[in-house]
Amino acid sequence: MIKFAVIGIGRMGFRHAYNLYMHHVTGAKLVAVCDISPDARKKAEKFKGVGIYEDYKDMCVKEKLDAVLIATPHYSHPEIAQYTIQKGINTLIEKPVSVTTKDAKELIQCAGKVPDIKVGVSFNQRSNRMYKYAKKLISSGKMGEIQRVNFTVTHWYRSQAYYDQGGWRATYVGEGGGCLINQCVHQIDALLNIIGMPNSVTATMHTRDRNIAVENDVTALLKYDNFECVFTASTHEIKGTNCLEIACDKGKLVIGPTVMKIYKHKSEKEVNATTKFGYGATPSFKSYKTYGFFTGLKDLAVGQQVRAIRAFVKEINGKGKQLATLEDGLNTMEIINGIYLSSWTEKEIALPIDDEQYALDLEHKKQSEINKSKEE
Repeated sequence: MIKFAVIGIGRMGFRHAYNLYMHHVTGAKLVAVCDISPDARKKAEKFKGVGIYEDYKDMCVKEKLDAVLIATPHYSHPEIAQYTIQKGINTLIEKPVSVTTKDAKELIQCAGKVPDIKVGVSFNQRSNRMYKYAKKLISSGKMGEIQRVNFTVTHWYRSQAYYDQGGWRATYVGEGGGCLINQCVHQIDALLNIIGMPNSVTATMHTRDRNIAVENDVTALLKYDNFECVFTASTHEIKGTNCLEIACDKGKLVIGPTVMKIYKHKSEKEVNATTKFGYGATPSFKSYKTYGFFTGLKDLAVGQQVRAIRAFVKEINGKGKQLATLEDGLNTMEIINGIYLSSWTEKEIALPIDDEQYALDLEHKKQSEINKSKEE
């Protein structure tokens, strides 16, 4: 049995701890939890026989741990992960891996010094079978070259009451940004896993009808060699959308929350080259791939997040691969940091970004937020 500890048992961390405690992850068990909040530690008393700690270093010394799951606020992820990795403990990090690419790269260097230790990022959307099938179709070449991509993510509605709960929410100081780094990080990772990394990003961000310091509305243009991707995200639409559309030479994929529509047709290049009159229309054949009814039921019971832990346990035991590596986490931060930089500077940002410049600009944003808070 893999002996697990969860560091940070707020909303998401508590769910991870609960799934481990209830044996929803085969081959793993919960032996300890840690949180600086007395209320969180009090709530964790329901996990009978599980060690409860205030300090994660104290926990790592006193408990015989095989693995930890870090579910603390964003900024603390790299520091805690470096400590657990150096202690020889397999480490799974909740998204995002860090707030900056600079911290992500330092973490990768740390992990590289102990190659026997497994380290990964909890990107549970990689287990979505529609995304997995889309990646397979695109990678195989059966759909032809990508011509256009649109990803609209506007279904994460958040009212002012949500932000008024305070804490780390919707602040540069607390979480490093707004909807982009919080709600939409999963979709960005899923997008990159299917179509790869772009060459540059151009973006605008806005705060719509909310009293917060960060964005709740994003539009970004991701440029590739032969196509472009428009990424749109917001948390202020009552009836939002979650739809990824990938148009290719030989067909199109339209992926919604539960159904993927797969259109296949003759190569557009061939149609264009051979059409002698008229518009050159050609039949398109449609098929479907679903999220899965029983998968959805399981999600209601234990959540999607448990699949990342299951995959991580399999990798530790040499029986499979985890969902996402530290390098995958870094790629996601390249896009997120690039979008922020582009919006702040009103310029197109080439990738990879300037790590030092982003860290400096972010510090300016944090300080401005602190100064404004003092004035109020």
